[in-house]
Amino acid sequence: MTAAPAVLSIHAADGVGEQGVVADAGVYKELRCRWAGVVTSVLAAGPHGIDALEPLSLGLVAQQMESVLKTCRPVAVRTGVLVGARQVELIAGILRECGLEPTVVAPVVRVRGERVLDDDTLAAVTHTLYPLAGVVVVRAGDVELLAGGGVDDVEGMARAAESLRARGARRVLIAGAVQGGRVVDLLDDDGMTSLFDVSRVSAPRISGLSGVHAAALAAHLARGRSMVKAVDAAQRYVGFRLQRLC
Repeated sequence: MTAAPAVLSIHAADGVGEQGVVADAGVYKELRCRWAGVVTSVLAAGPHGIDALEPLSLGLVAQQMESVLKTCRPVAVRTGVLVGARQVELIAGILRECGLEPTVVAPVVRVRGERVLDDDTLAAVTHTLYPLAGVVVVRAGDVELLAGGGVDDVEGMARAAESLRARGARRVLIAGAVQGGRVVDLLDDDGMTSLFDVSRVSAPRISGLSGVHAAALAAHLARGRSMVKAVDAAQRYVGFRLQRLC
């Protein structure tokens, strides 16, 4: 039997498991991948917003990275909540030294409606991780901040993706745009665009759904799917998760 591919999540630890490395581990298990994790910060989020977000020391982040990479060679790497430009630069440097690329860079801009990605951290992510990334994933609600402009239609999504590529990303996925009762994702692969759409599922609003999507994308890529097939499968996986709540 072929061993399950390992996927490394570089993300926060959330006490209730809606975000971060714990939530990612559940997705990887369901999609038959082996989880490895590096905790960047501790997140405490209650029903009314964020109570605390504390970054771990650079030394502790580096030690986790070293320990994980001694234990396994991840097939895919996914980044989530990153706190501070120096932390981002450290992580990018270690990945580069080890010959690993962050397969899925999914900047977490907001948690429960509160912004957690400051301008300095965003600049570091843009300059150091975008050029390394297999794909940069931006949820539709964050496009205005990360790329400028809106995503009211497919043309707007395409312009946003092109803007992000101009900032150094090779591939960009704009995910979760709601248009006419459909959920639309747009993949821009070096100027070639592909659209993916599914019917919108009427379900209770849940926190952390964009993280589920990014983790599923990383898992499908780790299992050897092409980018197009992985994007399609990740979109459908989110739909299945929502249907369970109906």
